[in-house]
Amino acid sequence: MFASDRSIDIGQLSELIGEPVDETTLIMNKLVEEYGMRESGLEILKSSDTKYLMRVRSEYVEYVKSFAPKELPAPVLRTLSMIAYHQPVKQSDIVRIRGNSTYSHIHILNEMGLIASTPEGHTKLLTTTPGFAEYFGLDSNNPDAIRTALKARLASRIGVTPMYESLLHRYGVPCVTVNAYNPSAEDFAVLTDVHTLIISKGYSDKVKKHFSGGIIEIASTTFADLLQSTEPLGRHGTKRDVSKVISELNELSEKYHERSRKMDAELDIKVKPASAMASHILNDLGFTISQTGVLVASDSVDVGDADCITFPTHSNASDDVIERICARYDAILEGLQNRCPRR
Repeated sequence: MFASDRSIDIGQLSELIGEPVDETTLIMNKLVEEYGMRESGLEILKSSDTKYLMRVRSEYVEYVKSFAPKELPAPVLRTLSMIAYHQPVKQSDIVRIRGNSTYSHIHILNEMGLIASTPEGHTKLLTTTPGFAEYFGLDSNNPDAIRTALKARLASRIGVTPMYESLLHRYGVPCVTVNAYNPSAEDFAVLTDVHTLIISKGYSDKVKKHFSGGIIEIASTTFADLLQSTEPLGRHGTKRDVSKVISELNELSEKYHERSRKMDAELDIKVKPASAMASHILNDLGFTISQTGVLVASDSVDVGDADCITFPTHSNASDDVIERICARYDAILEGLQNRCPRR
């Protein structure tokens, strides 16, 4: 078992040790139980009804992967991961995303018995095989089970600050939440396993002092800001989920723009932003900026004016970034509704 890099059928094991299949099965099941009770670096899995696999426990893989044999080059492994996650998937779609070198990747994966391809119109439909599950020590080749396993394995690769956790979930991106701005000892431990970090725009220099991985900055003052995050975040999500997020943001943006246009037609609206953030939102809503307009500021800015319209930013805001934007727009529009005279 230790010498093999694949699952071994009980029939083969029976021949190797010279015992009947029933007796060999009892021996193997006992070994599975014994290794399960040990707190060692190895485990034995029953990968199917008749096959067994010895492997390094998942929690120790990171420690040994640097000198373990790398049978699959990184580009081929990324292509395989995409096929496994999105299966059944058209070969043409994978090639469009991964490039023409994908054809050679698919040939390698077919030769290794990790994927299967069937004709589908002018292209092929790609799926994983039972050999894929055996190769990676999974209990099932069911696509949903594979997606669940991949999400669990990918989760630690993408870190996100608390404000953007809900957005990543909407995109269907598995992630871990971490305070990257003022990390605690626990946060530092999480960051050592994170490959890509999602943070607010403008904080890269601060975060780079204690994080050396990839960084994606996101602006999130308006719906238009979040729509700009579709491209960098969408690469990590599913096509269906990304489309849903885009639709949701576009619908919300149009809803508030229609509301502001209607109010602007009915009321004599002039506004005076007290900060760059307020100015960004008011310009997005299309209101006239004037020194004599109604003062608008975030709740974190002390302007010393009791009539100032304030909107929530951090401490008084929802953890959901989209709900935060809605709350800002609602606070501004409701405040203007009460303070501006009719035309």
